[in-house]
Amino acid sequence: MSNALAFLLRLAGTERIRLLLSCVCSAVSSLCALIPFVVVYRIAELVLADSIDAAAIGRLILIALIAVLFRFALMGISSMLAHAAAFRVLYDLRVRLIDKLGKLPLGFFGEQHSGRLKKVISDDVERIESFIAHHLPDLTASVVTPIITAIYLFTVDWRLAIAALLPVPAAFAVQLLMAARGKRSDDMKKMHDLSETMNGAIVEFVHAMPVIKSFNQTVHSFARYHDSVENYASLWTHIARKNTPLYVLYLLLLESGLLFILPAGLWMYERQAVTLPVLLLFLLLGVGLTTPLRQISTLSHMMQNNLESVRRIEAVLAEEEQKADEAGFRRPERYDIDFRQVRFSYGSREVLKGVQVKAEHGKVTAFVGPSGAGKSTAAQLIARFYDPSHGEIRLGGKDIRSYAPERLMDMVSFVFQDVPVISDTVFANLRMGKPDAELGELIHAAKAAQAHEFISTLPDGYDTLIGEGGISLSGGERQRLAIARAILKNAPVLILDEAFAFADAENESKIQEALSRLLQGKTVVVIAHRLSTIADADHIVVFDNGHIVGAGTHAELLEHCSLYSNMWQAHREAGEWSLTGEGGKVCLT
Repeated sequence: MSNALAFLLRLAGTERIRLLLSCVCSAVSSLCALIPFVVVYRIAELVLADSIDAAAIGRLILIALIAVLFRFALMGISSMLAHAAAFRVLYDLRVRLIDKLGKLPLGFFGEQHSGRLKKVISDDVERIESFIAHHLPDLTASVVTPIITAIYLFTVDWRLAIAALLPVPAAFAVQLLMAARGKRSDDMKKMHDLSETMNGAIVEFVHAMPVIKSFNQTVHSFARYHDSVENYASLWTHIARKNTPLYVLYLLLLESGLLFILPAGLWMYERQAVTLPVLLLFLLLGVGLTTPLRQISTLSHMMQNNLESVRRIEAVLAEEEQKADEAGFRRPERYDIDFRQVRFSYGSREVLKGVQVKAEHGKVTAFVGPSGAGKSTAAQLIARFYDPSHGEIRLGGKDIRSYAPERLMDMVSFVFQDVPVISDTVFANLRMGKPDAELGELIHAAKAAQAHEFISTLPDGYDTLIGEGGISLSGGERQRLAIARAILKNAPVLILDEAFAFADAENESKIQEALSRLLQGKTVVVIAHRLSTIADADHIVVFDNGHIVGAGTHAELLEHCSLYSNMWQAHREAGEWSLTGEGGKVCLT
């Protein structure tokens, strides 16, 4: 945790002037809050004097009024300075996190559930705002106020000051015991882990809502969400039960000052060792001396929570980025893709087992095979979503790991099966393929991808907001947008992962026609389950259980590869299936 604290202080240090001024204003504000109590003490002395000095009492009341005004003014200035510093730090930190995520391999995101990253970027960063905007100024005031109060009380009467401070050592001993127990346990880590799981379950629950409603299920039926909420609540119940006895004892000790001050004060007053104004001052200030200490305890717990958040932010920032040595970089003349004994595993499960295949420049190479055979993983390795655990993939004669990630992405376009869209206009989504594209280029690409027609029917055409908070697009419409982006990017390597998955028969032929122009002169890798879409490919590679079991043209594979022949036969038979009802029954013919 010491590293996390150092990191947190470094973050805060970027705004050190604002934070220093905020802490000073907070401390002076807390001292101004003490002045009215001192004024009451002085007025009591004047009232009990032989003759009442009305002018002096008036001046004291004015001083108290000015102190109150200064207190709230300084409190506002402190808050303003701290929040300005906090939001600046939050902005810089979120920019760093987003920039970092952009430099990580896409495999990193596949290994994280959405709840974790959402919590780190949103919730954990917000906790840093609490530390900078609230905890630092409040902690300063909570430390300065009791120290100055104690010093002042000692100048008035050291005996009653000792009585007022008697419970403090015992309270601090209990506080140290609670802190030691907190360090030994991993409750805070468990709490953050469960929070991440619950965030992920909430996202999954919302996405699964159509299934939940269609089967008339309830939140209790969604086991992962229900269990995550139950586990989170159980942990907090455990923490409360474990810490409540000690915390109650701590509060009891802090609030017990009156039990020491009142008997001692009355005994001394009876013997004329102290005056009534002094006794009144200690009953006001001495009893309230421990109030800021109670706030320190609260801040300590929140600090532990914040430090666990910081540790998770640090973990993301410490993730290893994809790097490359691009000394003497030259753009290749040809873009052949060459797999050389490539192996790759998801954890302990090996999905590619010594793959050796070549996709030639200017030709269409199709990867086919049963589900889970490794074809999509092989295609993702070309775009360096992951790095092979063994072997290498060469592009233009060089290992793809020698290209900087942004350089590699300039050379590769990828059309996914499930196409996400950003919450922005159609124009903005298309311009992701070419940020400086002119309007005419965008429309031309949309027409080539058979997307212009449906875009024209949207409420505001190309200015229509789509995605979350806007118009929802069908799978086929999103896929045609992705193809339009690829047409705009015009990269020399094109990877199509089930690019026709959502296309109907009419649009499939139109998209194929559009792609036929896009594919010319490029290295094209197509992943397909629908074999009719790749029957005319220049080279077809058949995957099975991580191995390549066949390669060649469609005709060659039908003759020499039993797996491909069986898949083709199954594909043909599937195209002849239909559903008919006979006598109230549904059967296949």
